Amino acid sequence: MTTKRFSSQELYKLRNDIPVDALIKNALDIPWRNTQGCFRFLCPRCHLFNTAVNPATNLARCFRCDKNFNTIDLVMLITQSDFVKSIRFLKNYQKSMPKQSHPIKAESRGCDNGLKHIGNVLKTLLPPKPVTAECGSDENLTHRLLALEDKLEGLARRIEEIAKSSS
Repeated sequence: MTTKRFSSQELYKLRNDIPVDALIKNALDIPWRNTQGCFRFLCPRCHLFNTAVNPATNLARCFRCDKNFNTIDLVMLITQSDFVKSIRFLKNYQKSMPKQSHPIKAESRGCDNGLKHIGNVLKTLLPPKPVTAECGSDENLTHRLLALEDKLEGLARRIEEIAKSSS
């Protein structure tokens, strides 16, 4: 197999000029949704939607796996291809993109990382209905509590990231 060398400039452009959320939606067909104004995708490792995209760094993050993905990482993981094939895939995708980098407005691509968003995040963590004595079996209550704990852990990690990035 012929080895191919790529310049650091080529790799930089593929990692940073292709919006990771557009790649997820349009090229990789990873399931995604917008929740409370935040772009979420199904993590290819743990298969949960405990994810977000940071438009400032152009990274996709899974809070459950505690893993960041750039465009190259995602292509390699989803297509199960090697580095060289993934770079070729991204170059072909880049050719099909509109000429401007990041054609999607930054505020609609990821989450708003400002403090005003924390209230919306907290709303998504609350159970859909109050927990009462009539909530069903102990197993149901345990399942709901575990899910809530997972979400709180994700929120704590997210708050730490925001605090680090604003320092």
